[in-house]
Amino acid sequence: MLTGPLTEESTGLIVHPFWVLVSIVNFLVLLYVLRTFMWGPITRTLDARATKIREGLQMAEDAKAERLRMQAEVERLLTQARIDATALAEKSVAAAEAAAAELRAQARAEADRIREKGRTDSQALHDQALAQLRGEVANMVVLAASRILGREINADQHRALIEESLNEAGAELQKN
Repeated sequence: MLTGPLTEESTGLIVHPFWVLVSIVNFLVLLYVLRTFMWGPITRTLDARATKIREGLQMAEDAKAERLRMQAEVERLLTQARIDATALAEKSVAAAEAAAAELRAQARAEADRIREKGRTDSQALHDQALAQLRGEVANMVVLAASRILGREINADQHRALIEESLNEAGAELQKN
């Protein structure tokens, strides 16, 4: 059998008040040391982290608001650019149509001028040919009359008489 503090009767849990008191003092000292040296830095770290997270969330909200504002600005600028492009295209089309109308008017004016010049030139050539023809006819009539009569007549008087007759005949033809 064993002799000493461990006996069969003492195999149960024995609580010594000294060790309980030492354990409580150790716990309180550890709690004081932890609270003094660890709790402050841990709390500050957690507070700083919470502050950073709040700032990060605020910055994210600000960035989101800025992104939405920028997106609205971009949409407004795109809409304005589309309106400006449409107006510029319409203005260009109007300018092109005006230039085309001006070119058509100039072409018509040039064509009318050329037609009128052609008529004038044609009339001048016609009048010149008619004058030559009258002169030739007058000469032939004078020649024929002088041969028929067998003598020389005054060519200037005869030519004036023939030209007067031809003018009367030309006036009659123009009336008809």
